[in-house]
Amino acid sequence: MSAPVAVILTSAVGLGVYIPALLIQGRLRQQGLVVRCEVLEDYYTASRQQSHIAHGEAHHADFALAQLAHRMARDVQGCLDGERLQTLLADWARQGCRHFMVWSGFWLPILARYQAQTGWALEIDHCRIDAEMSASFRVHADLAAQGREIWLWHGDAGRLVHEIPVGSAPPLPWQQRQARLTVHGGGWGIGTYQARAEALAQAGFALDRVIHTEAEATVARPGDACFLLQPGWRAWHRDAAGELQFPAMGEVTASRETLYLRRAQYHVLYDVIRRNQAIVSKPGGCTLIDSLASATPVVLLEPYGYAEARNADIWLQLGFGIRYEDWRDSGFDPALLAQLHHNLLAHAGRGTDYPQAYAARLLQEQAA
Repeated sequence: MSAPVAVILTSAVGLGVYIPALLIQGRLRQQGLVVRCEVLEDYYTASRQQSHIAHGEAHHADFALAQLAHRMARDVQGCLDGERLQTLLADWARQGCRHFMVWSGFWLPILARYQAQTGWALEIDHCRIDAEMSASFRVHADLAAQGREIWLWHGDAGRLVHEIPVGSAPPLPWQQRQARLTVHGGGWGIGTYQARAEALAQAGFALDRVIHTEAEATVARPGDACFLLQPGWRAWHRDAAGELQFPAMGEVTASRETLYLRRAQYHVLYDVIRRNQAIVSKPGGCTLIDSLASATPVVLLEPYGYAEARNADIWLQLGFGIRYEDWRDSGFDPALLAQLHHNLLAHAGRGTDYPQAYAARLLQEQAA
């Protein structure tokens, strides 16, 4: 029997479901599986891709606008290049693709079309990056029931379910961490993170800030660091071998040209996160993956939509995070962060390793 092909379907909305998809792809390939990964926006028309980029920039500039747009999420089928999409479906059929991991619900009508064309029974994992069903799946609620639900953390159950490892290094012990905070607003740089930087700096913490233009680095204090995604990089761009890549990131300084680095196994910012005492960010799903893998607590800023609000609730419930306002009211006590770090360590490995479990399932099928 030929080896089954695992297809991971993700999106370029921020980096929240893009980075987990690449993490899983790498883990499955280590197990000898054939894996392909597709970004929804790669199949947009050129004009729709430009609109997508413009939306990201607008949401970075105006968090209220981003919140409004999130509440108005709708089907994106009209954005797609029909000819390129049909070529993709034909390619899947030639490879006999029947196993899919869906990280964006906007792929579900495309899978329904593929299933109608082939007549095949498909194995579909609906992967939940949040503690509640996210907007892209809610838009297609009629299709969202047709598959296996894969939760990383479940809001109603109040527990960890699956984990996605990041890199191979264990979490750094607390005593080896610097009095630094990683401050970011996710892949699109949205939220209230920039407004919190001054108070955090005055509390005595050095900041590792993710910025979105070089001009934003001018407000950094001595001792802080500013990290920037490589300008012009798009999640749907592929390398010379046709592979998707983690984004390259560089430290911006006034004294030298920015050197952008990229890792093959995980995203560069993770190296910064695991050496620091906390992540200060809205509670996006990939932020929680980083938190859990590195045992780095999250100082929770205002969430982006209802699903991230549930993420915040479960991180508070499990003792992995603290709301910014509560930490501020404590005088930004680092001892509170230390306790959250130890809570994260105590929960390490309690969730099922999702890539490992998925690989075992496909390898068992291959051997049958």
